[in-house]
Amino acid sequence: MTDLAIVVVGYDRPHSLSRVLDSLTRVAFDGQRVPLVISLDRSGDAATERVAEDFVWPHGDKRVRTFPERQGLKRHILACGDLTEEYEHLVVLEDDLYVSPQLYRFAAQAVEFYRGDDRIAGIALYTHLWNVACDRPFLPLDEGCDAHFMQYACSWGQVWSRDTWAPFRAWYGRHADDFRPDPAIPPNVTQWSAHSWLKYHIRYCIETGRFFVYPRTGLSTNFSDKGQHNAGQENGYQIPLQEGARTYRFPRLDESRAVYDAFFESKALARALDIDADDLCVDLYGIKGNRGGARYWLTLEAAPYRLVRSFDFAFRPHEANVLHGLPGGAIRLYDTKTAAPAVPSPVEDAVVKYDVRNVSYKALLRYSLRAAARRVRAKLVGKG
Repeated sequence: MTDLAIVVVGYDRPHSLSRVLDSLTRVAFDGQRVPLVISLDRSGDAATERVAEDFVWPHGDKRVRTFPERQGLKRHILACGDLTEEYEHLVVLEDDLYVSPQLYRFAAQAVEFYRGDDRIAGIALYTHLWNVACDRPFLPLDEGCDAHFMQYACSWGQVWSRDTWAPFRAWYGRHADDFRPDPAIPPNVTQWSAHSWLKYHIRYCIETGRFFVYPRTGLSTNFSDKGQHNAGQENGYQIPLQEGARTYRFPRLDESRAVYDAFFESKALARALDIDADDLCVDLYGIKGNRGGARYWLTLEAAPYRLVRSFDFAFRPHEANVLHGLPGGAIRLYDTKTAAPAVPSPVEDAVVKYDVRNVSYKALLRYSLRAAARRVRAKLVGKG
């Protein structure tokens, strides 16, 4: 593959920048010459710029790009995406990431496989194991492939190409600083600050019917270091990295059932239920609430509507209970056009037990008691 560059985005975290650059030296580039751009927003921090200048890049040309004035996160990231005018494909990495030795191989092969499919808005290198909208685990359906699709743009390691970035940039030019609540957009995304560029890219995917390709196993992971828009390091977004080489098998969007919307909900269930996709709200995480007013609502909630079908809450991922038609009383398909008495649902207990897997209630209770005791001791020490 030709004309792929790596862009590392930094601000004032010299340790973070040094760490991600060091991880790049371990990547297998298979003899390819790959340009490296280290793009630093103006911060007045000489140490960060010194790390960038001193770094030796053995795989191609290196340049350090700085700005005469502060850009801010949104403008800086958008300016990095605009480097697609110079390079056809970009691997974009913020400085608090760490990458797999297989990063280049995955990126190069994925770009070639999805070339020409204008429904693909980008290729993720990170993969979500956590639904950030509701703080619950996420597990995509395993179809024997190395990727799945999500209507959720990625910011923790991604590939942008000239032909995928240009349509987004044009759309953003028409919608800049215009962000309003919408039933199709997760509430947490709507609430992100004005500094967020990601919420616009997610909205773009939703409104234009585009998707990001996500890897089955991560090619980047996230330290969430303390910074301008992050109060402190968060270990919860660390994921396993792909260490060994493999021959990738990529799915086509039209043929895959591992396709998810911006709420991390499966888009394959309408066909399984023999319902038109526009008439079905899939709400297994319980954060949509059928805000769009679909006739059929698939949820764990107790609701005052006619119960059409119900399924167990046992298989993983949770949509597999519907795909396999596993009977039970937890996951309910309602016809919201017909009122009926609500049937009580053990939704809270079922979700907790499902999410914690093999952790017993006793273990959870012990952890909660120890955590509460630590907080009490900390307060007493502070008063003393």
